Amino acid sequence: MAKDINDYEKFLALDEEKQERIVNAAMKEFLVGYKKASTDNIVREAGISKGLLFHYFGTKEKLYRFLIDHSMKTVAHEYLDLINITQSDILDSIWQLSLLKQDLSNHYPVIFDFLACAYADETTKGTAIRDSLNTFMKTRDAIFAKVYAQADRSLFRDDIEPTIAINIINWTMQGYAQSIMSSVPSQEVGSLARENYDMFLKQFEQVLNTFRLTFYK
Repeated sequence: MAKDINDYEKFLALDEEKQERIVNAAMKEFLVGYKKASTDNIVREAGISKGLLFHYFGTKEKLYRFLIDHSMKTVAHEYLDLINITQSDILDSIWQLSLLKQDLSNHYPVIFDFLACAYADETTKGTAIRDSLNTFMKTRDAIFAKVYAQADRSLFRDDIEPTIAINIINWTMQGYAQSIMSSVPSQEVGSLARENYDMFLKQFEQVLNTFRLTFYK
């Protein structure tokens, strides 16, 4: 039976900086998948002993389950709950999403990638944690759907089909993010978000401004 969040009181009693260091090290290692993830790599990255890691979490599986639960709750409270679903300008909405993502990534650089990997991981299939992930993903998708449903199509030029333009914007965003991540060695992913995210945001803002000039009246 998985631990309740209250069973991690020893870990949660640590100062915030140490908690984040351990969580980030563990999420980063689990990007390779549950089975391949090494607790040796986690403790080395976090700067703690393996004894302490198991003192806080008990087992590798319980650590993994804690991380998934913790990540879903963190993204929900510090990202999804803050999205303005009534924003009518889709480019402003996308910019808001980028800023919120930056704020969260400053503390947890790989949290979004970790959740995506956990969702795709074979070890979560058929488990209660997969049910929780399914619910989380559906909630996320519903919020994003509301954001796009609120988009004011009248802002687009009359000779442009808004749905096609929005798809182009999304494809460009995805391609831009993928090109950044593919150019960074996996061991540097965490430092990427902390050290270079401001630069990427400025570039992304220029991309959105280009869309505004191209697609809007």
